[in-house]
Amino acid sequence: MRIHVFFLVLMLAAVSTGTRADEAPDMSGQQLYQDFCAVCHGANARGSNPGGQALTAKIPDLTLLAARHHGVFPAEEVHRIIDGRLIRWGHGSRDMPVWGSEFYGFEGEDATRRARVAQLIDQLVEYLRTMQR
Repeated sequence: MRIHVFFLVLMLAAVSTGTRADEAPDMSGQQLYQDFCAVCHGANARGSNPGGQALTAKIPDLTLLAARHHGVFPAEEVHRIIDGRLIRWGHGSRDMPVWGSEFYGFEGEDATRRARVAQLIDQLVEYLRTMQR
């Protein structure tokens, strides 16, 4: 399973723009979403993109995050899922690529860069907040 997901991620990376978050620090939350998330979650964030259909797990509808949390958008939880600090083991396997390593780069990055990357993830999270229905 892990090897299958690894090759899927490689395939998706090959067809994406190839942008690393740290190479485009002035990207908006929407641009970050399009470069890093839309390939699986779809342009409308409803999990209906063909790239996501190759995964065995159901791709979640990101426009319903607040609805699933009693009307409150779980910003910190979403941030922690994106950067890889939160893995929801009780909900099955984790097929989503953990983008924290892509955003943060290599271990040993300086605190200033980590803070900037956290800000980029916050921009992405805020964009997801605007997509709630």
